[in-house]
Amino acid sequence: MDDNVEYQIFVGCTDSETRDEIVGQQELGELVTQFMSRNQVDFSMLSVKGGYLHEDGEYLTEDTICVNIVGASEREIVRLARSLSMFMNQETAMVVRHSLKTGLR
Repeated sequence: MDDNVEYQIFVGCTDSETRDEIVGQQELGELVTQFMSRNQVDFSMLSVKGGYLHEDGEYLTEDTICVNIVGASEREIVRLARSLSMFMNQETAMVVRHSLKTGLR
């Protein structure tokens, strides 16, 4: 059985300044899919709802995408998360790291 790492990147679709959804989940998903295809990265993606406490103290909920990635380096994941966060004008993107066991039969 091989040890692998799965990363999840959560990026919201609401602009941090205007608090409007400028790019929707579908368009963001298409951009992420193109990026992953170009770089031949194994991934899956989900549309989810997220909530967070804005830096001004207001609690917000928003449409969010969750990108699951296996087989990329931590450096690549951080770079992708930063790029997505900047593109979507987010205060932050959340990255979660999980250890996986693969090869179960």
